[in-house]
Formats: sequence, structure tokens, C-alpha cells
Amino acid sequence: MKSTKFSIKNIKNIPHDPKLFHTKGAFYEKMGRIDKAIQSYKVAADYEYVKSQYTLGNIYHSKGQYNEAEKWYSMAYKNGDEKAALNLGDMYFNIQGYEYCLYWYEKVAKLGDLQGQNNLGVVYFKLKDYDRCEKWLKEACECNFSRACFNLGILYSTIGREEEAIECYKKGSVLLDENCKFNLAVLNQRENDEKGAISLYKYLHKVGHTKGCFNIGLMMEISENYEEAERYFIKSADKECVKSQYRLAYIYDRNEEFEDAIEYYEKSIEKGNTLSKYRLGNLYNKKNEIEQAKTYYEMAANDNMIAAKNNLAGLYFEEKDYTQAIKYYEEAIVDGCRESVENIGDLYFQSGDIERAISYYLRNSDTLSCQIKLGNIYDDAENHEEAIVWYERASENGDGDANYKLGCIYKDMYDKANARKYFEKAADKTHINARIHLGEILFEDENYEKAKIMFEAPANEDNVYSQHMLGVIYDIFYKDYVNSKYWYEKSRAQQCEESIYNLGMLSLKLNEDSEAEKYYKEGFNLGNKKCEYMLARLYYKKSLDMYESLAQEDYNDCKSIINNMPKLSIDFDEVLIAPFEEIKIVSEEEDYVPTYILDSKEDLCNEFENLLDEMIIDTDIK
Repeated sequence: MKSTKFSIKNIKNIPHDPKLFHTKGAFYEKMGRIDKAIQSYKVAADYEYVKSQYTLGNIYHSKGQYNEAEKWYSMAYKNGDEKAALNLGDMYFNIQGYEYCLYWYEKVAKLGDLQGQNNLGVVYFKLKDYDRCEKWLKEACECNFSRACFNLGILYSTIGREEEAIECYKKGSVLLDENCKFNLAVLNQRENDEKGAISLYKYLHKVGHTKGCFNIGLMMEISENYEEAERYFIKSADKECVKSQYRLAYIYDRNEEFEDAIEYYEKSIEKGNTLSKYRLGNLYNKKNEIEQAKTYYEMAANDNMIAAKNNLAGLYFEEKDYTQAIKYYEEAIVDGCRESVENIGDLYFQSGDIERAISYYLRNSDTLSCQIKLGNIYDDAENHEEAIVWYERASENGDGDANYKLGCIYKDMYDKANARKYFEKAADKTHINARIHLGEILFEDENYEKAKIMFEAPANEDNVYSQHMLGVIYDIFYKDYVNSKYWYEKSRAQQCEESIYNLGMLSLKLNEDSEAEKYYKEGFNLGNKKCEYMLARLYYKKSLDMYESLAQEDYNDCKSIINNMPKLSIDFDEVLIAPFEEIKIVSEEEDYVPTYILDSKEDLCNEFENLLDEMIIDTDIK
């Protein structure tokens, strides 16, 4: 019995049936056996089977064999398949054979085919024949072909008919053309119609329009609504929008969500985003993962990013690989990186090449930090003339420490007027040691009220000299013995011998001899000769008082002894001044740390995706 089951063998045995050969070709094509499929399609095509002719055109078109594609498309068109003319037009459009495009698109456009009319209009636009472009796009647009509305809008924008362009985009938007909605949203932004723009962008976000998602995400980021920005960026980032991937990564980076940041930085790096390379280098640098940081800085440096070159040099600087550090710093300097100029100066300073350090600092001599460094170098070398020049420039730039150092230099030069001038400037910047120096000068000038004000802050910072001087001022000049004793006691606690002596004298003034004895004994035990002398005086006074009492009773020769004993006088207002002492400020780090550029200025308002200005043809290749 003859089998009726379908098989390839059965098709082989049925001659002159092109439909069956086409089916056989489709079967082979589905299996991926293209050569076999072509053989079967050609058999059917030779029988003028138009569907096979069209399919052969598509296969050769997709393979880039345009001569063969044209041959089969032409056959299909002659046999009544109008789509073949469209595909021939598309093929020539893609290889910029616009004159041939006109021939094929026009064939279907004149028959009322909307795709053909749209595509014909696009070709005329490419050829700058704007009148014919308008004619065909307008015809398709009036028939509600949304792509033609978009393209006609581009034409009108190009030739300066902006109002008509907007009307085209509005019509296309009603027809749900995404690109019309996007351009309309951009135009709304330009007119500061943020509400209208956001409404359109939200629709585009729903349908996954990548540029629309990016723009609304950027709007949210600019308004610091980062949660919303993240939501919009994610959709376009996951559709391979490199700009959204970068912005999303940067949001995660700032939120210290490092795993997510790394993921999206790497995605955008795969597409060559330089800022992602640089910021990922920063991320690893901050995490102290130095080798990873180097990798990404080097990638960005190879893209000629100046900040990345500086930062890469900084990592080598910290590792004391000065050769590599200098290489990248010099490259960054050539490109205009001022941070690198100072950094390489620091490198030479740290390696002991002071002259080279100076030469680089001089190139940045308008910056405060370099002025201070130059001042410090000359100050350490006791070249006060040059030190004054640079500290004065730093002072003009508002640096309090430079004023303080100028005050110290002038004080050492016995130029009291200039010393006071700069200590006052530094004190106005709350420089604590400048206040101590200024307090000393004011005290010497007998301006005790202002001196007291200067000493108060450092005294509260436990500066012994300032505490002692407050005690002196309250003691001698205000006769305020309560406050005087309070501050003397503060400095006494830090074994200030002068305060201990003054406390003894204060006690004598208050007729508190036992208190005075206590203080003088304490000073004597610390080896203070003045306290020892006053302790002896105190004991002498006690013995004299006892002899006087006995003499009143005519005991033995006490009267004679009293007459021969010298009378002692005490200057109760005598005070000792403690040695001058500053507050020791411990430097956190002796070595210079390179300045890393951890941010690259971005004007987000200039990052928006702009109007789409490329016309789009409608293709029909299946």
C-alpha cells in the first residue's frame, strides 16, 4: 500500500509543483540548511513562483549579496509583489544608493503605499530636495502614517518652520508614535513646560523608549529625586543605554551601594564610557583596592582623561614608584592639569629635590597651597625675605596660618608692629597660637583687657602660659583674687612654678600664711629658689613674731635680739611671669599625600538627549 505520510522524499517525486518546492525550501531554512533551502526556492522561482522569488531576494539581501538580491526582488516585483520594490529601495538606501532608491520607492508610492511614500520622502530629504520630500511625507502624514508625521516634523525643523514641526509631532503623538512624543517632550523642556515634558516622558518610560527614560531620569537626578531617577535609569540601562548605565552607577556609587555601582559601571565600560572607567577607578581607590583602581585609571588615561592620569600618578606616588608617577603627572600637565603640577612638586619635595619642587610650585604660584608650601620651604631655610613674600601672598588669599607665621618671623626680627599686625589677622581667623602671641604683646603694651580676651581661648585649651597670664592679670591689675586664684590653680596643676610662687604671694596678701607656706613648700620641692627664699622669709617672720612676744615679757635677751634682727619688707605685688609657651599642634601626617581628583565636573543640563533629527524609513524585510 502506498504511503500518504508527508516527507521530503514524497516532495522530490512530485514534479512541476512550485508550491511544494517552496514548502521544501522553507523546511530546510527552518532547519538552518540555507544552501539546500536556496536550491529548493530556486526550483520554485524558476516556475515563476513569486513567493520563492521574494524569499530568495530576502536571503541574498541579508547575506549582503546585493546583485543576487536585486535579481530575485526584480522578478518578484514583475510578478506582482509590490513589497519587493520596497525592499529593493531599502537595500539601496542602506548602501546610500539614493538614485536607485527613488526608482523603486516611487513605483509603490505612486500606487498609494504609505511606506513607499514615507521612504521616498526620506530619500528626497537625503538629497536635499525639500519640496519633493514635503510632497510625499505630507501625503503619507495626511493618511495618518505616524512615521511620516515624525519625518515631516524633522523636515519642518530643518527648514525653520518650527510651528508646523510641532503640529506634526503632536499628530504623530496622537497616533502613538514614540519618536514624535520624544521630540515633543524635548521641545516642551526647551519652553520650560516641565509638566508637559514629564507627562510625555512617563509614557515613553512605560513603552521602554531608551532616550525618553534617560531624559526623565536625568530630570529627576537634577532635582535630587534620586529614587525616581534610579527607577527611570534602570529601564533604559537594562536596554543597553550606556548613558543611563553610567548615571545609574554614579547614583549607586554616591549611595555607597558599591556592588550595584560596579555592575553598571562595568556595563557602560564595555561600550567605551570613559567617565565610568574613571569613576570606577575612584571607587576602588576609596576602597583601598589599589590594583583594581590602577586598572580602571589606566583605561581612562588611555582615553586621554586628564583626571585619571593624575590619579594613576598619585597611586604610584604613594607607592614611591616615582618613575611611573612622574610619567603620568607629566602627561596630565601637558593636558593642563593644575593638580598634577602641585602633586609633582610634592613628589620632588618628598624625594629631597627641593629646587625642582620649587620650580613646580612656582608654576602654580597663584594657588594658596603652593604659596604656603613656598613660604614653608624658605622659612625652614631661614630665608625670611622670600618666606615673607610667599606668606604675604597666602595672607592676601585669607590663610590664617600664613598670618601667624608672618607674625612669628617679624617677632624674631624684633619688628613688634608688624608682628602685632599679622598676629591680629591670624587671631581673627581663630588661630589659637596667634592669640597667645598677641596676648603677650598686648600685656607688654599694658593693654590688659584685650590681653585677657586673647588669653581666654588658649587657657581653656589648657595652655599653661595663658592660664598663668590670666592669673597675673586678675591678680595685679584687677585685684580680683578669686579669678586670679582660679587660673593660677589651673596652671599649678600642670606644675607651673611661677603660678605656685604667685599663689604663695597672693596668700600672704590675704593674710593666709599657712596657705602661703603650703605653696612655697610645693615650689621648694620642685627646686624653685624663689619659693625656697620666700619659705625662709616666712619662717623668719614667724621667729621674729615669737621673739617680739617674749621681749614684751622681758624674757632673757629677747629685746636685744629684736633690736639686732633686720626688718624684712615684702613687695606683695611682686609676681613671676611664666615662660612663653604655645599649644603644640600635632600634624596628622608628615608625608605629602597626593591630591586626587575625585570628581569630574559635569553640567547635567547639557547631558539631555536632544531632538531626534534623523529621518527613519519603514522596512519590510521578513
